[in-house]
Amino acid sequence: MRLKLSILLTFLLVFSVQAGSVKIFKVLPHYLDKDGNNTLSPSLFERDRYQSLLRLDQTKCSTIRFDVQWRNTLKNFDNLSITVEMRGTKTDSPTISFSEKISSRKSIWSHWTKIRIPEESFQELEGLGAWRVLIKDGDEILKEERSFMWNPTPDPSLIKRK
Repeated sequence: MRLKLSILLTFLLVFSVQAGSVKIFKVLPHYLDKDGNNTLSPSLFERDRYQSLLRLDQTKCSTIRFDVQWRNTLKNFDNLSITVEMRGTKTDSPTISFSEKISSRKSIWSHWTKIRIPEESFQELEGLGAWRVLIKDGDEILKEERSFMWNPTPDPSLIKRK
C-alpha cells in the first residue's frame, strides 16, 4: 500500500511541477502533385518514395503543404497563429510568409494544422531551399522550428581553413 501511495505521489508531483509551454513537435513539408495528393497510397514507404519523385521532378509538383504538429499547455491566448516562412533555392530569392489562425485554447493534446501554400507563390520560389515555422501570439514569437538551411551564414569558428 505504501509503495502504491508513493508512486502516485511521485507522479502527481512530477506532473504538477512541469510548467506549461507551447511546443512544435513535427513539421512535415509535403510536395503536392497536380491533383493535390502527397502520396499514391497510405503506406509510409510509398509516401516517401512519391515525395522524393516530386522533389526531383518539379514539373509534376503543383505546390507544397506544411503539416505542423503542435501543442499549447501554457494558457489561453487571444491571437494565436502559425506562420510558415520559406526561401527558394536561389541565393537572391525573397522570403515568402503565410499565416493561419489556430485554436488558442490550452490543451494537453497535440493538434495537426495543415498550411497549403498557393500555387503561384510556390512557383515563384523555384524550389524550396529553407523554411521556418513560428507559433505567435500577435507579434510575439512563442516557438520556432526551422530547417537546418534557414540560416545559411555559417559560424566562422566552424569553417576549416587550409
